[in-house]
Amino acid sequence: MDKHKIIYLITIGVLLILGLVSLVNSNYFQLEDIEIKGNKLLSDEDIITYCDLEDINIFNIDRRKLANKLIELPQIKGVVVTRDLPKRLIIEVNERRPIAIIGIQSSYQIIDSEGQIIATTKNLAYWNLPLVTGVEVINEGDQLEINSQIKKAISYLGLLSDQVLGEISELNITKEDGIQLFLVDGGVVKLSSNFDNKAKSKIFTSVYNDIKSKGQKIEYIDLRYGNNVIVRLAK
Repeated sequence: MDKHKIIYLITIGVLLILGLVSLVNSNYFQLEDIEIKGNKLLSDEDIITYCDLEDINIFNIDRRKLANKLIELPQIKGVVVTRDLPKRLIIEVNERRPIAIIGIQSSYQIIDSEGQIIATTKNLAYWNLPLVTGVEVINEGDQLEINSQIKKAISYLGLLSDQVLGEISELNITKEDGIQLFLVDGGVVKLSSNFDNKAKSKIFTSVYNDIKSKGQKIEYIDLRYGNNVIVRLAK
């Protein structure tokens, strides 16, 4: 290949690169739309405002940095950020699941099954979740300092469906009775202090749903004796 042809090809290559750089940095790739997926606790507006991505080229967005920023929000556990060229950004969030309420001083903490604080409130009417009672809890920033019994109790709640969780008004922990669930309709579920979370959650869910489907009310469900279940119906 002669010298003039080489220079010609290099020139064409440089021009193509300059043209591509110019296109990438043009208004054609200016961010115009942000799509949020997977959010329930936080609104689209909350997330978009927190991202602060106004008037920016889509290629200038550091996706990893943006994901790490969003994970700093107590409600968010994981984030995936994707570019949908030329003008749209997709943010898919994995939110923490609220499973219980713990009262600390004059307010209430909404927590997930790991003890992570999702929100703080003084109005319980908005949250249809069990209130944890009978134990003292210390607030350590965004995480609660909890003992092994509370860890076991909230881990158990995390295995229940939203529908069943909404039927529990209180989770009480004491040395004498261990862990007990107080149902919205007045029934009690006795779990003791040491049990298999996965097995007991399945048994309780099955028994509870069966009783409810028959239109009956529960006085108590006793799950303290292995796989044996003792049920007393309310009169």
